[in-house]
Amino acid sequence: MSTTEETPENPVDEMPASTAFFDEGASKRSMLKEKKSTADLDEPIDDDDQAFPDKKFNIWERESMHVARNPCTYFWASFIISILLGVIGMIFGDFAVSVDNAGWQSRGTTIADRHTQFLLIQEFRQELWRDNEADEVWSDLIENVQDGWETDDDSSRRLMEPVEMEPIGDITTLGHRLQRGLQMQPMEAMRESYGLEVMPPALNEDQVRRLLTINATEGTLLEGCDTSWYTSRSMYQDSRLWPVWRTKSEGESFFNSDLLQELCEEEQVTQAKLEENGWCQTCSDGKTCLQPYSAVFYARLSVTDGMSLSCEQLASAWTDEGYEASHATSSFFSECVEDLNKNYNFDRDGTDLPESCPEGFFPSMVDEFYPAPNDYVQFSSSIFASSSEYSIIEEMYDEVGGFGQGKRNINGAYDTQHEDFVELSLDNQLLIDMSLAVGSAFMTCIAMMFHTKSPFLTVVGLAQIVLSFPLAFFFYTFVTRMEFFPFLNFIGIFVLFALGADDVFVAVDKWKNARLKYPKATTEEIASVAMPDAAMAMLLTTLTTAVAFFGTAVCPVSPIRCFAVFVGLMVIFDYLMCILLVFPALCIYDRADRTNRCCCHWEFTKYFRCCCKNKAEEDQSDDQVSNSRVNFDKSGELSTGGVSTASTKHYDSLIHRILKTFFYYLQLLKWPLLLICAGSLVWCAVKASQIELPVSSDVRLYDESDNQFEQNFVWRKKLLYKALEAKSGSKGFVIWGVKPADTGNLNNPEEWSQLVLDDSFKPSKREVQEYLRDYCDRYFNQDFAELVEENYVCPINAFDSWLQEESASNEPSEIYNTYCGGATGLPMSEENFDLCMYHWGQEKSALTVLARQDKITTMYFEFNSRVRYDSPFNDLADEWKLIDDWMKNDDAPEGANRAFFTSEDFWWYDTNSAMLDTAFQSAGIAMGAAAAVILFSSRSFVLTIFATVTVGYVLTSVMAMLVGIGWTLGFLESILFAILIGISCDFVIHFAHAYTTLHGHASREERTLHALLSMGPSILAAGFTTFSAALIMLFTVITFFEKFAIVLFLTVLQSLAGSFIVFLTMAVSLGPSDPTYLVDHMLAKCCPMICKKDFDIQGDEATEHFNTENNTENNKKVLDEEEEIAQ
Repeated sequence: MSTTEETPENPVDEMPASTAFFDEGASKRSMLKEKKSTADLDEPIDDDDQAFPDKKFNIWERESMHVARNPCTYFWASFIISILLGVIGMIFGDFAVSVDNAGWQSRGTTIADRHTQFLLIQEFRQELWRDNEADEVWSDLIENVQDGWETDDDSSRRLMEPVEMEPIGDITTLGHRLQRGLQMQPMEAMRESYGLEVMPPALNEDQVRRLLTINATEGTLLEGCDTSWYTSRSMYQDSRLWPVWRTKSEGESFFNSDLLQELCEEEQVTQAKLEENGWCQTCSDGKTCLQPYSAVFYARLSVTDGMSLSCEQLASAWTDEGYEASHATSSFFSECVEDLNKNYNFDRDGTDLPESCPEGFFPSMVDEFYPAPNDYVQFSSSIFASSSEYSIIEEMYDEVGGFGQGKRNINGAYDTQHEDFVELSLDNQLLIDMSLAVGSAFMTCIAMMFHTKSPFLTVVGLAQIVLSFPLAFFFYTFVTRMEFFPFLNFIGIFVLFALGADDVFVAVDKWKNARLKYPKATTEEIASVAMPDAAMAMLLTTLTTAVAFFGTAVCPVSPIRCFAVFVGLMVIFDYLMCILLVFPALCIYDRADRTNRCCCHWEFTKYFRCCCKNKAEEDQSDDQVSNSRVNFDKSGELSTGGVSTASTKHYDSLIHRILKTFFYYLQLLKWPLLLICAGSLVWCAVKASQIELPVSSDVRLYDESDNQFEQNFVWRKKLLYKALEAKSGSKGFVIWGVKPADTGNLNNPEEWSQLVLDDSFKPSKREVQEYLRDYCDRYFNQDFAELVEENYVCPINAFDSWLQEESASNEPSEIYNTYCGGATGLPMSEENFDLCMYHWGQEKSALTVLARQDKITTMYFEFNSRVRYDSPFNDLADEWKLIDDWMKNDDAPEGANRAFFTSEDFWWYDTNSAMLDTAFQSAGIAMGAAAAVILFSSRSFVLTIFATVTVGYVLTSVMAMLVGIGWTLGFLESILFAILIGISCDFVIHFAHAYTTLHGHASREERTLHALLSMGPSILAAGFTTFSAALIMLFTVITFFEKFAIVLFLTVLQSLAGSFIVFLTMAVSLGPSDPTYLVDHMLAKCCPMICKKDFDIQGDEATEHFNTENNTENNKKVLDEEEEIAQ
């Protein structure tokens, strides 16, 4: 049988001139006599024994051969050093994970810097108020960076005790409560830090106390109970068990007797659980708990002897006394609800409900839109007198399944009003969801075992991925000096397994292809071919992916920035570990496979097989191998250069046959596909541009269907009191005396800032006094500002009124006589202003006016803004611009022209805005990096354009699909979009790089098929691994992980479609036959002394290859000569 007939049709062997510089050496090697026995294969070989004696190896090829000579030394040295560095990093770097939600605010932006300085004044105002002369607190704040205001202890998870309001003459200042940190509803917590009422007001005290006194008699449910709880702020400010109820049928109402009875019965189930465990505020007997306030409580207050009736009796009395009929129409509450919607403001009006509201009415009893459009009440709630101690809240969370959940007509969802159950659930669920990373590792292990068919290479590949984590942490801690390690960094494990497996697949496939191409080559020679090629291919994707993650570090939110830096480092170290571990392992594996030693590998059809080869069997197989060429006949069909497909079937793998078939149809339908790709790109771009911003800036980490705690939040927003709370707006502040700044470590939430004073603030100047005196009136005349309460007066105006009163008094105070110089109002003498106002502030406890060394240093006042953190994003943006423009255009005199306004709600808006900007900026950085890498590696403008278009298609198509499923570009989506941009570049870069590896001139069809067959299996394997990780993450519960899985799945899907269809269609239709020609010519002209030699060599190869391709007879003659030599 002729050699030509037995030549295997191996996909790598079919590439024309794919390794042109080896063809001559390979022909000569076939004429050389073997001088070494099989046992000598492990020894260094002389040039006379090499497969490529005439080739001049470059430095990378020589280093690869050097590794192949001593693979065990390199492997174990790299492994041990990596272990040591990782252990040092984890131990001496004090590895710890921040499980709380600290740091989820922007830092370093204008809005963030403003609020940072205000928070310093706000938190330390009592100490600063007393520190005028000692100057210790002032000096400490100015000279030292303060500790972060966020804590991770239990106290940060619950509402702090309220601080009583401090009187200042006729004005009051709300007490301060330390910020408890951004948690699941960040701005709620921040509102609490200023002592603001975030819950409904207390009941009408006079009316309710009268009713409760009557009912607190012997034999009633309130016998011996302290009913003052119902009229205290503690009822709604402290964390209480606060379930929300919903009717199962839309037409039912909680004021119907049957639903009222069922609600009463379910409350009794919960009440019994609280009393059994001592989780509630008890009456005099020490056992009975105070009754929860709800529609049932309202009914007991309404009917005769309601506090002594059972649930069934209460329902009957409700009907018999006519209450059911009266409450069945909207007229009963309509006037009350109308007045609440029209005139009521929680922060301003406090406990003063409109007179039209009936006795005992509470806004939490009815729906947001009640009485329109229907008369029925579908949502209601119950406030239990449960303990607010966090340890008891944890116990209640563990036993929440034993509470009454509803049966026939209603459903209940439990939590506290501060979402303590959500937070506890998230703490547990985070660990459960992150444990699925183990499942991701398992799927990666299976994929690598299937692809490499070697347990040894699979274990080494997993070691490469695992060791990347501690090595990245070592660099992260000791080189970048980043101390904060957020829990978000662990999401990088999912990314790392996908990218790490990709590197392993590329390395193994490059080695396999080189071994199949040159079966008689030594391990060193194969290393010189495979290692530099694989290292370059992996380097390109590593660079683009790492740059994409590092580009996300522009985000001013510290957990995102830390995540971006850490994952970028993991990507780099994964690449390095692949070079240092996987390549030596391949050399070890190849040597074992080439000798008489046994090797074990996985067979698709035979499960697991151990086999032993000898040199004679191997040489007999090698002698059947010769180079073949891929050609296309006149009909466009794929031909194998005259090689019999029957004789090569044994060497042609299933995946390569599938890829060849795919290429045949791709080449056959390239022009229709090109039009379809162009149309798809345009459609995706148009559709992606339609993505909307969220209607709310609120961030939720659970889906409503996942658990009842999130249901509680969603249903709570349906209640009237939440709607009224939202309409009340938020608290804002205007401050003088400080500069916007953040001098701390922006990457570490545990480190805050120094206080930066504005030395230009001179309130004592007469023109400044006049300006400040008139400022509040002008400010509150604007639509964007309202009084925080009915009688609120700005501090400077309160001081002016005091001066007028004292000057008109027959017996002025000692402070006025001593320090004020007989001033009758503002403006007053500049010499007396500071001391007079300081002592006035001391007498009136005016904590909003602070002095240092007898000089008024800072001053601020409060206002009520129309927007909240959960207002639509565009509303927040417009309101911010409106206020900022007004203040900039205000004609302030020198000495008071650096005032600024701030609000925690606007800080949250700034955080969302920063995330949106990061998504687009990182996308631009990733695409720019991908374009630069492709241009550098391919030296082809055309391929760079093709690859950039493909990456653009991936991003726009994913965005279009997200629009199709109803997503908006909110906080979480922006994070995910920024994270996954880097992944979208990898596959197309592999194809672009492989397209250029054929030297000189080759047809676009040959280059495209070469790229497809050489990189297709690796890309498909990497895609399968990433798909597997995404599928596992779909089982997570936390919304962030679930959305991450969806976006990861769609990104990989569109990356595969973009690289296999969009890029390859453009390449086979319009790709250059000599992609580096233009750039090489340009380089030769720009730097001839450097580039001329290399350019001439490539030009000669191109000319020779071109002439060979256009002379089929000469081509056949060359093949025949090679066959004769081989025989």
